[in-house]
Amino acid sequence: MGSIFKSRATEEEYYLCYDKSLHRFGLEGTSYYISTSFGDTYVLCFGDPSKKPLILLHGMTMSSTMWYPNMKQLIQERCVYAVDIVGDFGRSKPTVAIKNRKAANQWLLEVLDAMQFNKVDLAGHSMGGFLSLNFALDYPGRVSKLLLFAPAGTFYKISFKFFAKIYPALLFHTEKWIDNAFLWFSGKGEPLHPVFRAQVISGYRHAKPLLQVMPSVFAKEEFQNFNIPTLLLIGDKEVIYPAEKAIANAKRLIPNLETHIIEGASHSLTMEHADVVNEKAILFLRKEEG
Repeated sequence: MGSIFKSRATEEEYYLCYDKSLHRFGLEGTSYYISTSFGDTYVLCFGDPSKKPLILLHGMTMSSTMWYPNMKQLIQERCVYAVDIVGDFGRSKPTVAIKNRKAANQWLLEVLDAMQFNKVDLAGHSMGGFLSLNFALDYPGRVSKLLLFAPAGTFYKISFKFFAKIYPALLFHTEKWIDNAFLWFSGKGEPLHPVFRAQVISGYRHAKPLLQVMPSVFAKEEFQNFNIPTLLLIGDKEVIYPAEKAIANAKRLIPNLETHIIEGASHSLTMEHADVVNEKAILFLRKEEG
């Protein structure tokens, strides 16, 4: 198995931080690895397995522990599977880098096939949102509903400021640069929760991501006959692109689209404005299909 960490010791340090973040879920769950051609993918499962499956894909460098403010609410409606994207920070163990959109879809397809899920609800934040729509465009028959939380790129080009904020954190690994990046993402101007912050800092300091897909804007032609019920949530203080313009572009591309601009929220909306995000997501999941 592969590792993105500099050493076994730093990997264990990160895993310890990861487990402390998991305690914030306040839930009993299960976890396991799925073998894919890109390495072993780590999956967390919460809720009643008899319920419909909801797959969650996290934001870049955040891992599945980012869902701690959302999980208790989401399991009211679904059995939730939070997947650590292989090659990104988390417990997945990559052996091959995901370098393009096609490879990303192949990885997720292998994960769903191993789970023996023919059709799932699929949700993602930021990079996870980009990868979720990417998969739904190529495999619409495998997705019942799509939930996009501030997806990176996707409908509007990412601001240059994003790269100016995130890459110094990845390059220099200092708490100052890491905190600056996440404060910029915050609609409330607040730092990350201390437990989760410790995990994020450990990842930035000790790991080198192998995920090499760059979020981009999807072409209009890719949405021909696309009719998956889709929820799009973006904060009115979003910093990686203008929220209203991104939503306007999305409405032109997806006919069966529900959108909400979350007041006071920026890119960290799933954590900082969890109550609103959870409410919108649950109402959307409860809606009858068709």
